[in-house]
Amino acid sequence: MISKMALPNWKNTQVFNRLIFSRCRLKFELKKNISLLVFNLYQVLWYLFLPIALLYFFYRSIKEPGYASELSERLSFYQKDIKGACWCHAVSLGEVRAARPIFDKLLLNGEKLLVTTLTLSGKNAVRLEYQAEIKLGKVAVVYAPLEITFFFKRFLARFKPRCCIILECDLWPVMIASTQREKIPLIFAQAQYPEKGFIRDKKFPFLKASLIEKFDLILAKSERHKSRFEYFGAKKVLVIGDTRFEQNVPVDQISMASKIKKKLLKKCFTVCFASIGKKEFEIIKEIVLALSEKFQDIFFIIVPRHPNDFGKYKTLFDKGLIKVKTRSELMEQKVDFKKMSFDTFEGLLNFSLLWGDSLGELNFYMAMSDIVFMGDSLNNEGSHNIIEPLAIKKPVIVGPSIWGIEFPALEALDAGIIKKISGQKELAAALVEVYHDKKEKNISKTSITKMENFYINNHGASEKFMKEMTNNKFLGFNHD
Repeated sequence: MISKMALPNWKNTQVFNRLIFSRCRLKFELKKNISLLVFNLYQVLWYLFLPIALLYFFYRSIKEPGYASELSERLSFYQKDIKGACWCHAVSLGEVRAARPIFDKLLLNGEKLLVTTLTLSGKNAVRLEYQAEIKLGKVAVVYAPLEITFFFKRFLARFKPRCCIILECDLWPVMIASTQREKIPLIFAQAQYPEKGFIRDKKFPFLKASLIEKFDLILAKSERHKSRFEYFGAKKVLVIGDTRFEQNVPVDQISMASKIKKKLLKKCFTVCFASIGKKEFEIIKEIVLALSEKFQDIFFIIVPRHPNDFGKYKTLFDKGLIKVKTRSELMEQKVDFKKMSFDTFEGLLNFSLLWGDSLGELNFYMAMSDIVFMGDSLNNEGSHNIIEPLAIKKPVIVGPSIWGIEFPALEALDAGIIKKISGQKELAAALVEVYHDKKEKNISKTSITKMENFYINNHGASEKFMKEMTNNKFLGFNHD
């Protein structure tokens, strides 16, 4: 017989459960209210700083007039009209280029595209790549409105997009909240969540969760990124990889660079310091000066990451044994590499350093090289992407800061196809090692095969994107 003492006190248990439920509900409501308070404060700050934001764009327009001529778009006044399109937000030039395979697949599927961006370079890239589609009314590109609810309400009322696809890692609270409020499907594609941001966001997880939970579908670059989104309560996360593995290589640039390498730089060991950031120029200068004193047959190429730095740091290198020639001195800014004469570069050997002061020609500089060092990786900026040099089978070195390219950098390190160094001394030593390997012809075909296989194995992100968009019924209906 079971004693009365063994029986639970159901009344007390129910009271206890109610207390637990009430406590959980209270915590939930508290976090929800704090998130709402932070969001409202964020809105107030945008209203207060709106005049400063407008002044900033006027300042940028001194060098780039496009920032002022279409400023009304930032305030949600648009002349273009393209309703029912797939709205894709790509913050700048890099994201626009990376998203091109996605744009092409959507157009092939019969969709119309509304592309928003924040920069003039991103906007111009869409205009250049999709001139015919823009004329036919299949594509429109505009600046995204500033982060004020009223602006986004007017934006959404004008364009009535069928879905919103945010690319890479550009999350704007008002954009996301306004889109969800209008019951427009929200997709986060090419989604990445760097470890640096993840550690920061874990301090106040409910704030990040209030954004992540609004997405109907997140298409992440890797399993690492997927697990971080899931930590903050994402509804549905799938891994598709990175469409940068599908980007077209500029054949004309590569062809001209190959001719220069074979005919002019054949006997030289050529190092390309690609996409160099502000705090890296002094470090690179020390390495260049040291190597040029040690070896007489090294040719250097330095490509600043930001156009504002094109003329700013050149004088650091134009001294001693180093003779600098700028790309702008060799030829006009806008050139057709297919029609260009090889004679343009004949005098290049009279110099020891080519200064890459041009946009959109990084592949040209890298294709001339024996090895590429990827910039913004010595200055805690997370590094420029490594996919471009791997696409043209160039050995790659990166610095310690690779949080911005965690995928595919960690996978590439595991595969043994890139080298990571800790600082200036290791970078100099690594370049000397590759120099001797080239002279002794120790660079094996195996390493090139590894690069090719790595590139092929990571191909196909845009196909996976289309499959998931169709499976989740975000595409394939209401075509005009």
